[in-house]
Amino acid sequence: MAPPPVYTDLGKLARDLFRRGYHPGLWQLDCKTMTSSGIEFFTTGFASQDASKVMGSLQSKYNIEDYGLTLTERWNTDNLLYGEIAQKDKLVEGLLLALEGRFQPSSGDKEGKFMARYAQESYNILGKIDIKSDPLVGLSLVLGHKEFLGGAAVDCDINGGNVSWKVALGWTNESTTLHAELINAEGWLLSLFHKANEQIDAAVEIGKAAAEAAAEEGQEPTESELNIGVGMIYHLAGDALIRAKINNNAELGLGYQQKLREGITMSISTVLDCKNITEGNHKFGVGLSLEC
Repeated sequence: MAPPPVYTDLGKLARDLFRRGYHPGLWQLDCKTMTSSGIEFFTTGFASQDASKVMGSLQSKYNIEDYGLTLTERWNTDNLLYGEIAQKDKLVEGLLLALEGRFQPSSGDKEGKFMARYAQESYNILGKIDIKSDPLVGLSLVLGHKEFLGGAAVDCDINGGNVSWKVALGWTNESTTLHAELINAEGWLLSLFHKANEQIDAAVEIGKAAAEAAAEEGQEPTESELNIGVGMIYHLAGDALIRAKINNNAELGLGYQQKLREGITMSISTVLDCKNITEGNHKFGVGLSLEC
């Protein structure tokens, strides 16, 4: 049996159904290719329709299988340089060690992070620590037993003494995933993903974010409102699909994705403000994905 996922991947099926494939207000282009020497390149670009701003990034990844190493480099148009070296399963089966660094040449800002993950059939442990003067230490554990999952995650600011935590319970089988999460004893999230058949995927999310202090000093914190969302994906014949979602704020998301040919996929999406159809803040997006 495969080990349980890391804590951040709990409830991922429902989360992805609501977020992936929607890019309102953006023109998006993704390109992925593999060289004959085994170097994988991934380029992505965004053009904001509102601010007329163009953003992009270039990432390269190279696997050295004999040593279990993966080397990753990334650069974006904000001139941020990123690098990571990771080793998996070579020292101990199920152990992943990774060291990453970020550098901003224009400002001289730099930071790093060390991560260690150990996964076996019934558990997945992840620890990480920032390499800087005020480090943030994180630790998470996910336990799995048959179809049940349980997890906990803690992040601690060493200098500030601030501690945040999350706990989650889940149940999953081949067609259904149920996820429940409590965040700092204030916020919570419930999600359900269900694959009804080969054509229809559906999901429901109900959540409430933790109360946050107001920006102005001395103002009382306000309670976050309840968020409810329902979404689905309908797979059409011929490598096409339709996406739809709606939330309790009457924001309706619609999307269409079509595989034009091998390695070329086009998608369009929109988010409509149904409370104000004539003058609402409607957003439209187009995406193109190339792979060769």
